[in-house]
Amino acid sequence: MKHWKDIAFGLFVSLTLAACYGEEDSFATPDIYKDYQPVLKDGNTVAGYAAAPLKEAKYDEVLNELYLTWDGSNSGWEKRDEYVGVEVEFNSLLSGKKIKRVMIPNVGDFGNLTVKRRDYGNEPTTLRLSKYRTVVVTDRYGVEELRFRSIYKDADGARQTSDWMNLSDQADKYELQVDMNYAAWQYFKTSQAAQVQISFESDSEIRPVSALYNLIGNGDEAATQEEFRKWYYMDCAAMSFDPYNLAFDPYGKLRVFIKKDQTGGAYAIDYPTHNEGRGIVYPASESNPNDAWWKLPDMQHVFMHEMGHCVQWMPKQGKYIMEGVQDCDRQGYQEGWPDAVKVASKGYILATQKEEYQAAIAKSYRNPQSDKYFVWQVDYNTSGAFMSWLRLYNGDFVRMLPWTVLMDELTSQWSLEDAVKYILKESYPDITMEELWNEYKTEVEVFLQNN
Repeated sequence: MKHWKDIAFGLFVSLTLAACYGEEDSFATPDIYKDYQPVLKDGNTVAGYAAAPLKEAKYDEVLNELYLTWDGSNSGWEKRDEYVGVEVEFNSLLSGKKIKRVMIPNVGDFGNLTVKRRDYGNEPTTLRLSKYRTVVVTDRYGVEELRFRSIYKDADGARQTSDWMNLSDQADKYELQVDMNYAAWQYFKTSQAAQVQISFESDSEIRPVSALYNLIGNGDEAATQEEFRKWYYMDCAAMSFDPYNLAFDPYGKLRVFIKKDQTGGAYAIDYPTHNEGRGIVYPASESNPNDAWWKLPDMQHVFMHEMGHCVQWMPKQGKYIMEGVQDCDRQGYQEGWPDAVKVASKGYILATQKEEYQAAIAKSYRNPQSDKYFVWQVDYNTSGAFMSWLRLYNGDFVRMLPWTVLMDELTSQWSLEDAVKYILKESYPDITMEELWNEYKTEVEVFLQNN
């Protein structure tokens, strides 16, 4: 019976979204949510269910993420044990349109999920995620305009909601200031007992390590190391919930190898073993003194992608496999997720990203190329930018993905499709990947028109 109540609750949450959308933002709403109109008791929400008390609010402009913490320890919050999530009205980062999204952060037992880290002898690690955390991806203006209403699930499994509340009014009520200058990467850095150690080697006479120091640190090795640490902690902030819930296997040493014979790009390696550290091999590009790989910000973007590989958890096997060609899901995730981390941190040049967007939305949804079944499996930016955009439905989406690839029920036949279904099962249980991709295309088209 509880199972059916959960399904009914999820369906009810998703269907009630229709009342929240006007024509100005209906482009962002899948059709299945447009017909239902809830009947409110006496024109108001159910009495006794108030907006969740606000404990903390801070905004990171690098990630465009607003972190909201609700005060679950407040004994005066009568219904706090029945709280499950929030519906938020905010500005979409890509289109700038005002939209509403239901966000249920603690899906099932996800907040206490335990997975086995295969690269560490199947050593278990447990996620500690509070249901009182909400992350919204929007711009600074969107923070000022943001509204929300709290969602509850009563003893009978029925959905209850508070009245709509402006974030600014809620902050005033609890005498809080929204910190608009928060930098998540700095928090990750200062929370580490020992900073990651970074070293550089080169076998190129044309591009020795001094060439790297000149480009990154004005000739100073220590300044170059510090900048690389910043890139590393920017990745950490985009891919993990907090420094104590790292969604990857941390390492203490990173060694950068500049190789004169390296062609075909950079790649990450375990060096000397996975437990001891990681390495990134980077091309010296001796034959091309003007190679973009040796310019900023291009070099930063490549290293941030490779740093993602250095810590990446991987599923055992994907769901969609082209025999004799490739594991479409595993390969797509391997190259897509590091790009999702990079895109979330705005690790791109706008002109280049526009070209990537145009190329992605020009592809057909099914069979977009000879080695993929679906467009969201296409390596690098096509899948990565889409994963980053899915933060619209849950601001922690990119952070949740690594945990899904090690889940017992998903890891042997993992797909982005099933990961999305799992993450959104209590907020949008009936939404399909094709609907999400079509919405993404529309958002990208608006972005391209505006930029």
